[in-house]
Amino acid sequence: MPDTVTSSTRLTRLLAFVELDAGNLTLRKDTIREAFSVGSWDAARKLIDDGLATSPHETELLALSGFAHFQAQRYGEAEEALSKALHQGSDAAEIYYTLAFTRFGRKRHAEALELLTPSVIAALPMTLLLRARCLHHLGRRVEAISECKAHLAAAPDDAECNGLLGLLLYEEELHEDINAHVSVALRQNPKQLEAMLVVASLQSDSGNYDLAAHSFHTLLKEHPECGRAWLGLALVELTQMELPAAKRAIEHATMHLPEHIGSWHVSAWIHIMLGDFFAAKLAFKEALAVDRNFGETHGGLAVIAALQGEEDRAHAGIKRALRLDPQSMSAQFAEMLLLQQHGRHAQAQDVLDTVLARKVAHRDLRYRDLVARQIDYLRARVNPERAGKVALH
Repeated sequence: MPDTVTSSTRLTRLLAFVELDAGNLTLRKDTIREAFSVGSWDAARKLIDDGLATSPHETELLALSGFAHFQAQRYGEAEEALSKALHQGSDAAEIYYTLAFTRFGRKRHAEALELLTPSVIAALPMTLLLRARCLHHLGRRVEAISECKAHLAAAPDDAECNGLLGLLLYEEELHEDINAHVSVALRQNPKQLEAMLVVASLQSDSGNYDLAAHSFHTLLKEHPECGRAWLGLALVELTQMELPAAKRAIEHATMHLPEHIGSWHVSAWIHIMLGDFFAAKLAFKEALAVDRNFGETHGGLAVIAALQGEEDRAHAGIKRALRLDPQSMSAQFAEMLLLQQHGRHAQAQDVLDTVLARKVAHRDLRYRDLVARQIDYLRARVNPERAGKVALH
Protein backbone atom coordinates (compact mmCIF):
# COMPACT_ATOMS: atom_id res chain seq x y z
CA MET A 1 0.00 0.00 0.00
CA PRO A 2 2.71 2.59 0.84
CA ASP A 3 4.29 2.04 -2.57
CA THR A 4 0.93 2.66 -4.26
CA VAL A 5 0.34 5.81 -2.27
CA THR A 6 3.84 7.05 -3.03
CA SER A 7 3.41 6.33 -6.75
CA SER A 8 0.02 7.99 -6.85
CA THR A 9 1.43 11.06 -5.10
CA ARG A 10 4.31 11.14 -7.53
CA LEU A 11 1.93 10.93 -10.50
CA THR A 12 -0.14 13.81 -9.14
CA ARG A 13 3.01 15.89 -8.78
CA LEU A 14 4.21 15.01 -12.29
CA LEU A 15 0.82 15.86 -13.81
CA ALA A 16 1.04 19.30 -12.20
CA PHE A 17 4.49 19.81 -13.70
CA VAL A 18 3.20 18.81 -17.15
CA GLU A 19 0.48 21.44 -16.86
CA LEU A 20 3.18 24.04 -16.25
CA ASP A 21 5.53 22.78 -19.00
CA ALA A 22 3.35 21.11 -21.64
CA GLY A 23 6.04 21.18 -24.31
CA ASN A 24 8.57 19.22 -22.27
CA LEU A 25 8.41 15.83 -24.01
CA THR A 26 10.85 14.14 -21.63
CA LEU A 27 8.69 15.11 -18.67
CA ARG A 28 5.52 14.03 -20.51
CA LYS A 29 6.94 10.62 -21.33
CA ASP A 30 8.14 10.09 -17.74
CA THR A 31 4.65 10.98 -16.55
CA ILE A 32 3.04 8.56 -19.00
CA ARG A 33 5.27 5.75 -17.75
CA GLU A 34 4.38 6.60 -14.18
CA ALA A 35 0.69 6.50 -15.13
CA PHE A 36 1.25 3.07 -16.68
CA SER A 37 2.93 1.82 -13.51
CA VAL A 38 -0.02 2.76 -11.27
CA GLY A 39 -2.70 1.73 -13.77
CA SER A 40 -3.96 5.25 -14.50
CA TRP A 41 -4.75 4.44 -18.11
CA ASP A 42 -7.12 7.36 -18.71
CA ALA A 43 -4.49 9.82 -17.55
CA ALA A 44 -1.88 8.10 -19.71
CA ARG A 45 -4.15 8.15 -22.74
CA LYS A 46 -4.78 11.91 -22.38
CA LEU A 47 -1.08 12.64 -21.96
CA ILE A 48 -0.31 10.61 -25.08
CA ASP A 49 -3.05 12.19 -27.19
CA ASP A 50 -2.07 15.72 -26.17
CA GLY A 51 1.57 14.96 -26.92
CA LEU A 52 0.88 13.45 -30.33
CA ALA A 53 -1.32 16.43 -31.22
CA THR A 54 1.79 18.62 -31.22
CA SER A 55 4.45 15.96 -31.98
CA PRO A 56 2.75 13.36 -34.21
CA HIS A 57 6.00 11.73 -35.32
CA GLU A 58 7.70 11.43 -31.93
CA THR A 59 8.89 7.84 -31.82
CA GLU A 60 8.63 7.16 -28.09
CA LEU A 61 5.18 8.74 -27.88
CA LEU A 62 4.02 6.51 -30.73
CA ALA A 63 5.42 3.48 -28.93
CA LEU A 64 3.73 4.48 -25.67
CA SER A 65 0.49 5.00 -27.56
CA GLY A 66 0.82 1.48 -28.97
CA PHE A 67 1.41 0.01 -25.51
CA ALA A 68 -1.66 1.82 -24.15
CA HIS A 69 -3.87 0.57 -26.97
CA PHE A 70 -2.46 -2.93 -26.55
CA GLN A 71 -3.30 -2.94 -22.84
CA ALA A 72 -6.88 -2.03 -23.74
CA GLN A 73 -6.93 -4.83 -26.37
CA ARG A 74 -7.48 -2.30 -29.14
CA TYR A 75 -5.18 -4.24 -31.40
CA GLY A 76 -5.86 -2.30 -34.58
CA GLU A 77 -4.92 1.04 -33.02
CA ALA A 78 -1.96 -0.56 -31.26
CA GLU A 79 -0.61 -1.98 -34.50
CA GLU A 80 -0.95 1.37 -36.27
CA ALA A 81 0.93 3.27 -33.55
CA LEU A 82 3.68 0.67 -33.13
CA SER A 83 4.19 0.36 -36.88
CA LYS A 84 4.61 4.13 -37.08
CA ALA A 85 7.18 3.99 -34.29
CA LEU A 86 9.21 1.42 -36.23
CA HIS A 87 8.84 3.48 -39.40
CA GLN A 88 10.30 6.44 -37.54
CA GLY A 89 13.43 4.41 -36.92
CA SER A 90 12.95 2.74 -33.55
CA ASP A 91 14.52 -0.68 -33.17
CA ALA A 92 13.47 -1.37 -29.58
CA ALA A 93 12.83 -5.06 -28.94
CA GLU A 94 9.79 -4.18 -26.80
CA ILE A 95 8.12 -2.56 -29.80
CA TYR A 96 8.70 -5.60 -32.03
CA TYR A 97 7.44 -7.90 -29.28
CA THR A 98 4.29 -5.86 -28.59
CA LEU A 99 3.58 -5.44 -32.31
CA ALA A 100 3.92 -9.21 -32.71
CA PHE A 101 1.49 -9.70 -29.84
CA THR A 102 -1.05 -7.36 -31.46
CA ARG A 103 -0.86 -9.35 -34.69
CA PHE A 104 -1.20 -12.56 -32.69
CA GLY A 105 -4.30 -11.06 -31.05
CA ARG A 106 -5.69 -10.41 -34.53
CA LYS A 107 -4.97 -14.02 -35.56
CA ARG A 108 -2.22 -13.04 -37.99
CA HIS A 109 0.11 -15.63 -36.61
CA ALA A 110 2.57 -15.89 -39.50
CA GLU A 111 3.09 -12.11 -39.55
CA ALA A 112 3.58 -12.09 -35.79
CA LEU A 113 6.17 -14.85 -36.02
CA GLU A 114 8.21 -12.90 -38.58
CA LEU A 115 8.74 -10.10 -36.05
CA LEU A 116 10.13 -12.39 -33.35
CA THR A 117 13.70 -12.51 -34.58
CA PRO A 118 16.82 -13.75 -32.75
CA SER A 119 17.70 -10.19 -31.73
CA VAL A 120 14.28 -9.79 -30.09
CA ILE A 121 14.69 -13.15 -28.35
CA ALA A 122 18.12 -12.11 -27.05
CA ALA A 123 16.69 -8.91 -25.56
CA LEU A 124 13.43 -10.47 -24.33
CA PRO A 125 13.69 -14.21 -23.57
CA MET A 126 9.90 -14.40 -23.04
CA THR A 127 9.68 -14.03 -26.82
CA LEU A 128 10.18 -17.79 -27.07
CA LEU A 129 6.76 -18.40 -25.52
CA LEU A 130 5.03 -16.09 -27.98
CA ARG A 131 6.89 -17.79 -30.83
CA ALA A 132 5.61 -21.14 -29.52
CA ARG A 133 2.04 -19.85 -29.48
CA CYS A 134 2.35 -18.59 -33.05
CA LEU A 135 3.81 -21.89 -34.22
CA HIS A 136 1.03 -23.78 -32.43
CA HIS A 137 -1.65 -21.84 -34.29
CA LEU A 138 0.20 -22.41 -37.56
CA GLY A 139 0.09 -26.16 -36.97
CA ARG A 140 3.87 -26.40 -36.48
CA ARG A 141 3.64 -28.24 -33.18
CA VAL A 142 7.07 -29.90 -33.21
CA GLU A 143 8.76 -26.52 -33.58
CA ALA A 144 6.48 -25.06 -30.91
CA ILE A 145 7.55 -27.83 -28.52
CA SER A 146 11.20 -26.95 -29.13
CA GLU A 147 10.56 -23.27 -28.39
CA CYS A 148 8.75 -24.15 -25.17
CA LYS A 149 11.59 -26.39 -24.02
CA ALA A 150 14.14 -23.66 -24.79
CA HIS A 151 12.14 -21.19 -22.71
CA LEU A 152 11.71 -23.62 -19.82
CA ALA A 153 15.44 -24.26 -19.73
CA ALA A 154 15.77 -20.73 -18.36
CA ALA A 155 12.39 -20.45 -16.61
CA PRO A 156 11.36 -23.99 -15.54
CA ASP A 157 8.42 -22.85 -13.40
CA ASP A 158 6.73 -20.66 -16.02
CA ALA A 159 3.05 -21.60 -15.73
CA GLU A 160 2.03 -20.43 -19.20
CA CYS A 161 4.85 -22.25 -20.96
CA ASN A 162 4.36 -25.47 -19.00
CA GLY A 163 0.64 -25.41 -19.74
CA LEU A 164 1.18 -24.79 -23.44
CA LEU A 165 3.82 -27.51 -23.63
CA GLY A 166 1.44 -29.94 -21.91
CA LEU A 167 -1.20 -29.21 -24.55
CA LEU A 168 1.28 -29.55 -27.41
CA LEU A 169 2.47 -32.91 -26.09
CA TYR A 170 -1.15 -34.03 -25.73
CA GLU A 171 -1.91 -33.05 -29.32
CA GLU A 172 1.21 -34.86 -30.55
CA GLU A 173 0.27 -37.91 -28.44
CA LEU A 174 3.57 -37.73 -26.54
CA HIS A 175 2.02 -38.69 -23.23
CA GLU A 176 5.09 -39.48 -21.15
CA ASP A 177 5.82 -35.88 -20.06
CA ILE A 178 2.33 -34.37 -20.14
CA ASN A 179 1.48 -34.77 -16.46
CA ALA A 180 4.75 -33.28 -15.28
CA HIS A 181 4.27 -30.04 -17.22
CA VAL A 182 0.57 -29.79 -16.43
CA SER A 183 1.29 -30.28 -12.74
CA VAL A 184 3.87 -27.48 -12.72
CA ALA A 185 1.48 -25.16 -14.56
CA LEU A 186 -1.41 -25.78 -12.17
CA ARG A 187 0.81 -25.55 -9.12
CA GLN A 188 1.97 -22.10 -10.22
CA ASN A 189 -1.47 -21.05 -11.51
CA PRO A 190 -4.51 -23.27 -10.80
CA LYS A 191 -6.43 -21.40 -13.51
CA GLN A 192 -3.88 -21.87 -16.32
CA LEU A 193 -6.01 -22.45 -19.41
CA GLU A 194 -4.06 -25.02 -21.43
CA ALA A 195 -3.28 -27.14 -18.38
CA MET A 196 -6.96 -27.19 -17.36
CA LEU A 197 -7.87 -28.13 -20.94
CA VAL A 198 -5.44 -31.05 -20.97
CA VAL A 199 -6.75 -32.38 -17.65
CA ALA A 200 -10.37 -32.30 -18.86
CA SER A 201 -9.45 -33.79 -22.25
CA LEU A 202 -7.52 -36.69 -20.69
CA GLN A 203 -10.47 -37.43 -18.40
CA SER A 204 -12.77 -37.46 -21.42
CA ASP A 205 -10.40 -39.69 -23.40
CA SER A 206 -10.33 -42.20 -20.54
CA GLY A 207 -14.14 -42.40 -20.48
CA ASN A 208 -14.52 -40.61 -17.15
CA TYR A 209 -17.25 -38.41 -18.59
CA ASP A 210 -18.80 -37.11 -15.37
CA LEU A 211 -15.43 -35.91 -14.10
CA ALA A 212 -14.55 -34.52 -17.54
CA ALA A 213 -17.81 -32.57 -17.70
CA HIS A 214 -17.10 -31.13 -14.24
CA SER A 215 -13.57 -30.16 -15.33
CA PHE A 216 -14.80 -28.51 -18.52
CA HIS A 217 -17.42 -26.55 -16.56
CA THR A 218 -14.75 -25.43 -14.06
CA LEU A 219 -12.50 -24.33 -16.91
CA LEU A 220 -15.30 -22.41 -18.61
CA LYS A 221 -16.11 -20.49 -15.44
CA GLU A 222 -12.60 -19.06 -15.61
CA HIS A 223 -12.24 -18.92 -19.40
CA PRO A 224 -15.74 -18.61 -20.92
CA GLU A 225 -14.36 -17.78 -24.37
CA CYS A 226 -12.35 -21.01 -24.71
CA GLY A 227 -13.91 -22.61 -27.77
CA ARG A 228 -11.97 -25.83 -27.35
CA ALA A 229 -13.42 -26.31 -23.88
CA TRP A 230 -16.95 -25.79 -25.22
CA LEU A 231 -16.21 -28.32 -27.95
CA GLY A 232 -14.85 -30.81 -25.43
CA LEU A 233 -17.96 -30.36 -23.28
CA ALA A 234 -20.21 -30.82 -26.33
CA LEU A 235 -18.46 -34.09 -27.16
CA VAL A 236 -18.90 -35.34 -23.59
CA GLU A 237 -22.59 -34.45 -23.62
CA LEU A 238 -23.00 -36.05 -27.04
CA THR A 239 -21.29 -39.23 -25.88
CA GLN A 240 -23.81 -39.43 -23.06
CA MET A 241 -26.65 -38.66 -25.51
CA GLU A 242 -27.50 -35.44 -23.65
CA LEU A 243 -28.46 -33.81 -26.94
CA PRO A 244 -29.98 -30.50 -25.76
CA ALA A 245 -26.95 -29.86 -23.53
CA ALA A 246 -24.60 -30.85 -26.35
CA LYS A 247 -26.41 -28.44 -28.66
CA ARG A 248 -25.98 -25.56 -26.19
CA ALA A 249 -22.29 -26.31 -25.76
CA ILE A 250 -21.54 -26.61 -29.47
CA GLU A 251 -23.26 -23.30 -30.18
CA HIS A 252 -20.71 -21.64 -27.90
CA ALA A 253 -17.89 -23.62 -29.54
CA THR A 254 -18.77 -22.50 -33.06
CA MET A 255 -19.18 -18.91 -31.87
CA HIS A 256 -15.64 -18.88 -30.49
CA LEU A 257 -14.11 -21.19 -33.12
CA PRO A 258 -15.82 -20.11 -36.38
CA GLU A 259 -12.88 -21.33 -38.48
CA HIS A 260 -12.67 -24.79 -36.87
CA ILE A 261 -14.24 -27.30 -39.24
CA GLY A 262 -14.49 -30.00 -36.57
CA SER A 263 -16.78 -27.84 -34.43
CA TRP A 264 -19.15 -27.31 -37.34
CA HIS A 265 -19.16 -31.05 -38.00
CA VAL A 266 -20.04 -31.87 -34.40
CA SER A 267 -22.78 -29.22 -34.59
CA ALA A 268 -24.14 -30.82 -37.76
CA TRP A 269 -24.19 -34.32 -36.25
CA ILE A 270 -25.96 -33.09 -33.13
CA HIS A 271 -28.65 -31.51 -35.29
CA ILE A 272 -28.93 -34.71 -37.33
CA MET A 273 -29.50 -36.61 -34.11
CA LEU A 274 -32.16 -34.08 -33.13
CA GLY A 275 -33.84 -34.56 -36.52
CA ASP A 276 -33.17 -30.96 -37.55
CA PHE A 277 -31.74 -31.59 -41.01
CA PHE A 278 -32.09 -27.95 -42.04
CA ALA A 279 -29.82 -26.79 -39.19
CA ALA A 280 -27.44 -29.68 -39.90
CA LYS A 281 -27.13 -28.55 -43.53
CA LEU A 282 -26.41 -25.01 -42.39
CA ALA A 283 -23.63 -26.27 -40.12
CA PHE A 284 -22.03 -28.29 -42.91
CA LYS A 285 -22.28 -25.26 -45.20
CA GLU A 286 -20.41 -23.21 -42.59
CA ALA A 287 -17.73 -25.91 -42.73
CA LEU A 288 -17.66 -25.61 -46.52
CA ALA A 289 -17.11 -21.86 -46.18
CA VAL A 290 -13.93 -22.64 -44.23
CA ASP A 291 -12.70 -25.30 -46.69
CA ARG A 292 -14.67 -26.47 -49.71
CA ASN A 293 -12.27 -29.34 -50.32
CA PHE A 294 -12.75 -31.21 -47.06
CA GLY A 295 -14.18 -34.60 -47.91
CA GLU A 296 -15.91 -35.27 -44.59
CA THR A 297 -18.14 -32.21 -45.09
CA HIS A 298 -19.43 -33.46 -48.43
CA GLY A 299 -19.88 -36.91 -46.89
CA GLY A 300 -21.93 -35.41 -44.08
CA LEU A 301 -24.20 -33.68 -46.58
CA ALA A 302 -24.55 -37.04 -48.33
CA VAL A 303 -25.70 -38.60 -45.04
CA ILE A 304 -28.43 -35.95 -44.75
CA ALA A 305 -29.47 -36.53 -48.37
CA ALA A 306 -29.67 -40.27 -47.71
CA LEU A 307 -31.80 -39.75 -44.61
CA GLN A 308 -34.13 -37.49 -46.56
CA GLY A 309 -34.53 -39.99 -49.40
CA GLU A 310 -32.61 -37.83 -51.91
CA GLU A 311 -30.69 -40.74 -53.39
CA ASP A 312 -29.20 -38.95 -56.40
CA ARG A 313 -27.94 -36.12 -54.23
CA ALA A 314 -26.54 -38.62 -51.74
CA HIS A 315 -24.63 -40.50 -54.46
CA ALA A 316 -23.24 -37.23 -55.81
CA GLY A 317 -22.10 -36.21 -52.32
CA ILE A 318 -20.50 -39.61 -51.71
CA LYS A 319 -18.63 -39.43 -55.01
CA ARG A 320 -17.40 -35.91 -54.28
CA ALA A 321 -16.33 -36.81 -50.73
CA LEU A 322 -14.41 -39.93 -51.78
CA ARG A 323 -12.67 -38.04 -54.57
CA LEU A 324 -11.40 -35.54 -52.01
CA ASP A 325 -10.74 -38.13 -49.31
CA PRO A 326 -10.84 -41.84 -50.23
CA GLN A 327 -10.99 -42.64 -46.50
CA SER A 328 -13.97 -40.36 -45.76
CA MET A 329 -15.91 -41.93 -42.90
CA SER A 330 -19.08 -39.93 -43.43
CA ALA A 331 -19.20 -40.83 -47.13
CA GLN A 332 -19.05 -44.52 -46.27
CA PHE A 333 -21.70 -44.07 -43.61
CA ALA A 334 -23.91 -42.45 -46.25
CA GLU A 335 -23.24 -45.38 -48.54
CA MET A 336 -24.18 -47.76 -45.72
CA LEU A 337 -27.49 -45.96 -45.19
CA LEU A 338 -28.35 -46.22 -48.89
CA LEU A 339 -27.54 -49.93 -48.92
CA GLN A 340 -29.70 -50.45 -45.88
CA GLN A 341 -32.59 -48.54 -47.43
CA HIS A 342 -32.46 -50.99 -50.33
CA GLY A 343 -32.54 -53.97 -47.97
CA ARG A 344 -28.89 -54.87 -48.52
CA HIS A 345 -28.21 -55.17 -44.82
CA ALA A 346 -25.24 -57.55 -44.99
CA GLN A 347 -23.41 -55.24 -47.37
CA ALA A 348 -24.28 -52.26 -45.20
CA GLN A 349 -22.82 -54.01 -42.16
CA ASP A 350 -19.67 -54.86 -44.13
CA VAL A 351 -19.18 -51.18 -44.96
CA LEU A 352 -19.61 -50.19 -41.31
CA ASP A 353 -17.27 -52.95 -40.10
CA THR A 354 -14.63 -51.84 -42.60
CA VAL A 355 -14.77 -48.26 -41.32
CA LEU A 356 -14.56 -49.34 -37.68
CA ALA A 357 -11.67 -51.72 -38.35
CA ARG A 358 -9.58 -49.09 -40.12
CA LYS A 359 -6.66 -47.71 -38.15
CA VAL A 360 -6.98 -44.04 -37.39
CA ALA A 361 -4.95 -41.60 -35.32
CA HIS A 362 -5.83 -41.64 -31.63
CA ARG A 363 -7.15 -38.08 -31.84
CA ASP A 364 -9.62 -39.19 -34.55
CA LEU A 365 -10.96 -42.23 -32.67
CA ARG A 366 -13.41 -40.18 -30.65
CA TYR A 367 -14.96 -38.55 -33.69
CA ARG A 368 -15.06 -41.85 -35.60
CA ASP A 369 -16.77 -43.68 -32.76
CA LEU A 370 -19.22 -40.86 -32.07
CA VAL A 371 -20.28 -40.73 -35.70
CA ALA A 372 -20.57 -44.53 -35.80
CA ARG A 373 -22.78 -44.48 -32.71
CA GLN A 374 -24.99 -41.82 -34.25
CA ILE A 375 -25.26 -43.77 -37.50
CA ASP A 376 -26.30 -46.82 -35.47
CA TYR A 377 -28.98 -44.70 -33.81
CA LEU A 378 -30.20 -43.48 -37.19
CA ARG A 379 -30.31 -47.01 -38.60
CA ALA A 380 -33.15 -47.78 -36.21
CA ARG A 381 -35.36 -45.50 -38.29
CA VAL A 382 -34.76 -47.63 -41.34
CA ASN A 383 -34.50 -51.10 -39.82
CA PRO A 384 -34.89 -51.36 -36.03
CA GLU A 385 -33.59 -54.91 -35.70
CA ARG A 386 -30.23 -53.85 -37.18
CA ALA A 387 -29.61 -51.15 -34.55
CA GLY A 388 -27.18 -51.69 -31.69
CA LYS A 389 -24.64 -53.55 -33.82
CA VAL A 390 -21.83 -51.02 -33.51
CA ALA A 391 -18.81 -52.22 -31.57
CA LEU A 392 -16.82 -49.15 -30.64
CA HIS A 393 -13.04 -49.38 -30.44
